[in-house]
Order: sequence, then structure tokens, then C-alpha cells
Amino acid sequence: MPKKSKIATPDWILEGFDSEEEYNKKKGIKSPKKGKGIFKLRLCPKCGSDEVVIVVGKERGKEWECKKCGWKGMTVKEKDLTEEEFMEYLDKKNVELPDEDELKKDFKKTIESSDDEDLGEED
Repeated sequence: MPKKSKIATPDWILEGFDSEEEYNKKKGIKSPKKGKGIFKLRLCPKCGSDEVVIVVGKERGKEWECKKCGWKGMTVKEKDLTEEEFMEYLDKKNVELPDEDELKKDFKKTIESSDDEDLGEED
């Protein structure tokens, strides 16, 4: 009896399509966009706040804590937002985004200062 392959050829290739996107469009399959332009929002499962942080130094692994209600646990809610939805979210929270030129200057200063630092090597 022949062994079954653990990796199967995708249907879009078997059916002769040039890309998975083309196959999905032809079949009417709407797939969520992944990658660029998707932002993950982590929310407290108790109060829904986005003020959740990872607690460092716990032996159990990744533990989260809500700064708003004090909840602690291993799993937070995650919500995927498009770039447009994320920008609207930031606008509602009145978050000021830094100027791109200022970010570039800060980055350049950081790189230059790390080049100037002693790397701990003895002469």
C-alpha cells in the first residue's frame, strides 16, 4: 500500500490556476488579507481594554495583565484591524503619531550612538 504524502498539492494548482488569489476569486472564496496592513489589537477578556501588557519573569510562560481592571491570565482577546481601521482606532483614542522625519532622525541618532559605544572588548 503506497504511503500518503504529508504535503498535498493545493487545489488551485491542481485546477490549473496561476495563483491562489485567482482561484479564490473564481470560486467566490473571500479570504482575510494577511501580512502588510494588518494590525493586531490585544484586549482584556474581562473589561475589553487595550491596556494589556505581558508580565515578564513568570515561570508559567506568557502571562498577561490588564492595567485597567487588574485581570491576570494566559490568554487575551485578539482583534485584527486593517490599516484604515487601526488609524480610526488611534484617532478615537486621540493618539498623536510621530512625524516620519523625526522618527528617521531618532533612528539615525540611535544607530550613530550604538556605533560609538564601547562593545566591552578589552585592548
